[in-house]
Amino acid sequence: MLAGLMVLSVIAMSVAFAGGAAAATEDSVTFNDQAIGVYNDSDTMVVGPIYAQKGQYLEVTDESGEVVDKTVIPVNATDAAIFATPDGPGEYTATLYTEEGGDEIDDDDAMVYDATIELSDQKSAKGTLEQVTVDTASLLDGDDNDTEFDVVLTDADGNELGRATELTGTNEDITIDTSKITAQTEVTATIFVDDEPLQAYDEDAGNFVPVSDSATVDPDMKNKHDEKGDDTKHDKKKGDNDYTEKGEKDKSDGGDSTNGHDSTDSGVSNDASTDQDTSAETNQDQNVDQSNDQDANNDQDEDASQSNSGDSMPGFGVGVALVALLGAAMLAFRRQN
Repeated sequence: MLAGLMVLSVIAMSVAFAGGAAAATEDSVTFNDQAIGVYNDSDTMVVGPIYAQKGQYLEVTDESGEVVDKTVIPVNATDAAIFATPDGPGEYTATLYTEEGGDEIDDDDAMVYDATIELSDQKSAKGTLEQVTVDTASLLDGDDNDTEFDVVLTDADGNELGRATELTGTNEDITIDTSKITAQTEVTATIFVDDEPLQAYDEDAGNFVPVSDSATVDPDMKNKHDEKGDDTKHDKKKGDNDYTEKGEKDKSDGGDSTNGHDSTDSGVSNDASTDQDTSAETNQDQNVDQSNDQDANNDQDEDASQSNSGDSMPGFGVGVALVALLGAAMLAFRRQN
């Protein structure tokens, strides 16, 4: 059985099948070339628009004639679409009958492709960009995969920037020469077959969408990098100043006048640091004077010590002489008595 019957608006169908066969107002079936899409999280191909009466019969066959899906039209259908599950890429035929096993009313053929395209963000330091590289573009037709296609690159406004032509099968790293791109912009790469954008049903969009991918290209990364570098350097410089000011404030509160003198060398100039410098110089002068006084005192102590040490020897000799003299006097006194 076919996956389901869905009634679409005339506008939706005309947009979905841009360039396709004109829709008929009598019982008929239209089947346009497309890429395999997604419906109910499964691969799908869409047959439509369909104009049919309740009880008529629709059958979808592959290139070999094997039936891949079939259904009885449950209600009168106007601008309806049938979602069928493909066996893979290839050519399929949708046929409308008066009833199952009845006469053929109308039929239409379609090529159903397996198509993918991928485009990544790209950057350049040249200030202009004249080439864009498409990562992957693939169009498989289920036979020899020799169906030619183009990849068309457009800007956000839909203006064509360039295209790669006469591609077949699976292609990687496709370079497209473009008109000069001088500013950051979003570009879209789309697969074209027979000069028309290839479309696939997208469940999220609820409609057909081109097989395409979008990315941002930026041709001026060098200038932005320089600006970023300048900002980084500025922030670093500002950070150093903040650190120095905070550090010097902490040191000032701690009363370290020597480190306060270093704050002048760091480039932070204010009244507090000037007072610190003056205080530091005064303390340094006082320290020098105290050091000189201490040296003088040390010299005096050393001289005194040397003087006392030198006088002790003569004093000792005089004492001995006095004792000897006194002893001689006492001996003479005894002799007289």
